[in-house]
Amino acid sequence: MGKTPINTDVQFWRDPDIPGVEVRYSSYNEEAFRKHTHSAYSIGLIETGKTTFSLDGEAFKAGPGQMVLIEPDVVHACNPDRESCMTYRMFYVNFSWLETVGAEVFGRKIGPPLFPMPVVDDPELVAHWRLLHEKIINSGERLEKESLLVEGLADLLSRHAELGEVQVSVDQGDAILAVKSHLAANLSEKVSLDALSEVAHVSRYHLLRTFQAAVGLSPHAYQNQLRVDLGKKLLAENLSISQVAVEAGFVDQSHFSRVFKQYTGATPQQYQAGAGIRD
Repeated sequence: MGKTPINTDVQFWRDPDIPGVEVRYSSYNEEAFRKHTHSAYSIGLIETGKTTFSLDGEAFKAGPGQMVLIEPDVVHACNPDRESCMTYRMFYVNFSWLETVGAEVFGRKIGPPLFPMPVVDDPELVAHWRLLHEKIINSGERLEKESLLVEGLADLLSRHAELGEVQVSVDQGDAILAVKSHLAANLSEKVSLDALSEVAHVSRYHLLRTFQAAVGLSPHAYQNQLRVDLGKKLLAENLSISQVAVEAGFVDQSHFSRVFKQYTGATPQQYQAGAGIRD
């Protein structure tokens, strides 16, 4: 018999005192995620257990006391290793926070920072971010939370980041951008591969290969990622789950719940329970 999944206590918090930051606390003892991305920076603290995950084709291992740093739009799936129960704290931080703090620290505007080492050993910084996590979930005072966040980002950028160059636009190729735009504009539609081929002006086979290489996900998986991202936004606004399913382009609530859990490791109900903190 398989082990009972430990995911009934997955929790999320979205604190109005620090908009643009979402936190979670989760435990898993079996695979809970398929490959996915986040639009924000992912800053994780491993509490117990171990995980092996892949970024750009390279495998990385992380265990208790280590910090995991994943840049936006990078495909990954941090599942627990076999026979391991992994508990972790996670922050999803919008680039705007890193951009403003980076400008204050380095005295100039910075582009999206890169983290050459996705797994780092920095006990002092881990303790700092753990304290911030606890202040958020326990409704700490706004000034304290903001101070901890700014200091934590400043140390993170100073110690572990390579500062990106300011970019006017990101060039992924006209075909890829056209397909991404078409998928984003037609979340509720049954988009066909033929239609995407016409939008990109390339063959279906070439589209599938180049899109996967550039984005890290198939067009269908990318469309589901967009739908889940929209679903998270609407859930945070306290729309009913059935309404969110329709708005996000899913066939029904059951389909939405199944895909949402595959991409987030949580049910829509668990995610919506963290709708906001009020002092």
